Amino acid sequence: MDPKATRQVIWWKDKKLLAGVILVVLSFILGFYSKVLIIVKIYEPVSVITGLSIYAFSWILLFIGIFLVGWETVKMIQMKIHHQVKKTARETYGYTKGLPRKGYHYTRQLQKKSIARIKKSMTKND
Repeated sequence: MDPKATRQVIWWKDKKLLAGVILVVLSFILGFYSKVLIIVKIYEPVSVITGLSIYAFSWILLFIGIFLVGWETVKMIQMKIHHQVKKTARETYGYTKGLPRKGYHYTRQLQKKSIARIKKSMTKND
């Protein structure tokens, strides 16, 4: 395996990655703010133009942030997500595999309790 592909992502040490993530988050915040500005002040042309300008700037920040994060880091994050999903699927499979057995034993206990109650009520009546 390639040693670059298996290295761990250390967020606080990789300045390029940290700057990219901050730019992506900032672009989402600015994009949301610009949409709110456009919707709230739709009848004021200056506010609409300002909102559209901020929205376009947020897209520019988004692309710069994605470029700084880089495809290699994106692939590492995707690999980590894939392994987490695989682990969760295995755990879920193991849990669901045991459910019929638990249901079977629970039903048997209910049956034994009900038979014991019936026997108890029959001995009372006799």
